Formats: sequence, structure tokens, C-alpha cells
Amino acid sequence: MNGIDLHIHSTYSDGTNSPAKLVELAHREGLSAIALTDHDTTAGIDEAMSHGHTLGLEVIPGVEVSAGHNDHALHILGYNFNPEDNLLQQRLRVLQDARHQRNLSIFAKLRELGFAIDINEIPPTPGQVGRPHIARLLIAKKIVKTMDQAFARLLRRGTAAYVQCYRMEAAAAITMIKDAGGLAFLAHPAANDRKLQAAPQLLADLKGMGLAGLELHYPAHTPKTFKTLLHLGQDLELMFSGGSDFHGDGKPHIKLGGPPKEPPIPYELLAAIKDKS
Repeated sequence: MNGIDLHIHSTYSDGTNSPAKLVELAHREGLSAIALTDHDTTAGIDEAMSHGHTLGLEVIPGVEVSAGHNDHALHILGYNFNPEDNLLQQRLRVLQDARHQRNLSIFAKLRELGFAIDINEIPPTPGQVGRPHIARLLIAKKIVKTMDQAFARLLRRGTAAYVQCYRMEAAAAITMIKDAGGLAFLAHPAANDRKLQAAPQLLADLKGMGLAGLELHYPAHTPKTFKTLLHLGQDLELMFSGGSDFHGDGKPHIKLGGPPKEPPIPYELLAAIKDKS
């Protein structure tokens, strides 16, 4: 079988392609399976799965949840759960409402800085509004010239309009995914811990909460990082997943399916996830 990609974002969160378009791109790339993992929402899954069925591409339900444990800011990936689970949707709505309130606070700060800008100026989107949408509006209003400039000057942690996002406790995020019949994985473990100094204790803590695995294959992981995570996961008897974190035009340097010079992410990882969920 060809490769898989279990970390993809659509227009329902901060990606620039619709779920159907993502399925078409994945099919064109020759991938055998994908998971749509939008931030704090499952709204695009039906579209992706339906289009995948039409094209003969396997699509499994996914989500990426903002979470925290002690001082660690984390993203928890959920796989192969029931997207229609009522309790899951209730819990996700708490995150979605918090995201909206954060956006309102960011716009309030931007106006305090003297910028004539309003959240209603963001073009209609099928899903949630996030900082990339705000950055694109800042560009459209000629307040900044690029996405990088928008984040560096106004939207990144430590800048004048930054507002901390609400994070669900990691234990609650993992339980939410498990209660809906899925498996929880730690996304990009080296994102905020490049030397993986905190990873052994963090992964042990999360496993105690019910974490099933970690994202081993990820574009930013160096060979050393990959090897360290492989050994940590094996020592803790954790499962592995992999994905590109594809966002479309928002992160044009990221290729669907992973870096072109790297071996494809093996289907066996997804087979194990399906077997355990």
C-alpha cells in the first residue's frame, strides 16, 4: 500500500482547502488513507469521508485538541472515534466557544492599538475563525504585508495583540476522545520541547491518563528526534502515528503526505490504530 497522512487541516479550521479538495489532493498524491484533524472541530469529516468513498480513498475521523498538562502546552490528536457522539460534540463546543471569545479579545486589543478592524470583516468561512484568518485580514487592510509579519508583530505570544488560548486539561482531552471510541495521540512531541528533555516524564504522565501513542513521523522531526521518540515510545509501549500537518497555502512549504525525499508514512500505523479502536 502507498503512504498515509494522519494530520491534515481544512477550511473548517486553519487550512485553505475544503475537505473534498484535500481528499482529491491526497488521491492525486497516491496516498492510501488520510485523517482530517481540524482544530477542536469534526465539522468537515462527513464531507471528507463521503468524497473519499467516491474516489476510493480511505478517510478516518480525526481531530486536534488544544490541551495542557502542568506547564506544557500540548496538542492531542484523536483518531477513529464516533464523530456523532453527543458528549464529544458538547465538549468540543466548549473549546469552540472559547476560541470565539479569544478572537473577540484579539480584535479588542488590535483596536486599542489604533487599528480600525472588526471581526465581521473576515470573509465567511465554513468553520472556525483563528489567528491565520485574522492575519489575512490584517494583510487585506494593509496593516501588515505578510502572514509572518502579522504573527511576528501582533499575533504571536509576547506581541501586543496576543491572547492566550483556552486549553483543556490533557486528561480531559484524552478521556473525551476515548469516550467517543477513539485513540488519543500526542501531536508533534518536539514542537515545544526540541531537545525532548521533558518528554520521558510527560509521555509517562499522559500514558497514565490513557494516551495511546505519539506522532512519530512529522516533517520537523530530525533523524535524532525520530530515533529518540521511537525509543521512548517503545519503552512505554506506546503506538505511533504520522502526518504532515498540511494546511495548504497557509504553510506552502509543507507537502501533503510528508517531505518528498522521505519514505512514505506506512499504512501499518493506521492498521494498528483501527485494530485497537
